[in-house]
Amino acid sequence: MGEWLVSGPEMAPGRRQPSGRGPARDTTTGTVYSGQERREARCSCVDILDLTTMATGTNPTSVLGTNPAPSLFSLSDRTILVTGGARGLGLTIAHALLEAGADVVAFDLLQPVEPDWANAQAAAAKAGTSLAYVPLDVTDADAVEVAVADAFRSARTPVRGLFHAAGIQLLRDALEIRPDQWRKIIDVNLTGAFLVSAAFGRSWVAQGNGEANIPGQGAAIALVASMSGRVANRGLECAAYNASKAGVAQLARNLGMEWGGKGIRVNSLSPGYIRTALTEALIVERPSVLQEWTAGSLLGRLSTADEFRGPAIFLLSDASSFMTGSDLVVDGGHTAV
Repeated sequence: MGEWLVSGPEMAPGRRQPSGRGPARDTTTGTVYSGQERREARCSCVDILDLTTMATGTNPTSVLGTNPAPSLFSLSDRTILVTGGARGLGLTIAHALLEAGADVVAFDLLQPVEPDWANAQAAAAKAGTSLAYVPLDVTDADAVEVAVADAFRSARTPVRGLFHAAGIQLLRDALEIRPDQWRKIIDVNLTGAFLVSAAFGRSWVAQGNGEANIPGQGAAIALVASMSGRVANRGLECAAYNASKAGVAQLARNLGMEWGGKGIRVNSLSPGYIRTALTEALIVERPSVLQEWTAGSLLGRLSTADEFRGPAIFLLSDASSFMTGSDLVVDGGHTAV
């Protein structure tokens, strides 16, 4: 808004009107205002000025203090639970969490795979952290409750994180998949995510936590969803899997809403295609899928599991302190077009 200039007889044209009375013209727009309109406009300017001063004035105490940027990604002095943590993506992330300073409890229905497990144990020894394996079926509600509560009680550092990677896939045409097969996918991928998250939340609150999420004090949950929860995958018949992963992303949004005041942030991570033993076997069986997948990627390639270490550490650390109820898509640009 420009300066107020007199357009009436009270003062000579072109001089500023200090009294706030009489008509005036805005030098920017040329609009002539009555005395009342002028006073209302001046009040609005004051309101805007006050808000601007508040927004640009002295910053209140920083939430993250003076912590150097690299320290925001540290996971020291905390324990993180990892489901599906004995192999594949889960073990890759567990290894990274150990290197970032966290103790890790790996839950998995399957036994740890070698030599990857031994490599993770070596990383723990080098970093002064610890890695433990606990067999667990994430669809068994009672077993999940006990395992998570035990992890909270026995951890040498506070349990402040959960990375849920447990999941299964089944390629089957929607006209042919049996109801029990459909339910199995939903039960493991979606219900399992809920059961583990809910058990984590109950143990967190039971330990006397539950305050507003403050960096350095709160907890973070990262649920592995998938870009497949957003798109239909060309060349793959996996309606049950895609539906389950869409549900995981929505679950994270709802839990983020419900638990924000309890000191728990909840987000999901949606990877794109990852080169694993399973995808390699599928490529051998159906060579055409590799061309279709790479053609859909803006980077022209598939990912490898190690490329999700950074995103996982981000979601579980104070680096994402103001992020909850979000889905972090890391898919090489597949869903961007």
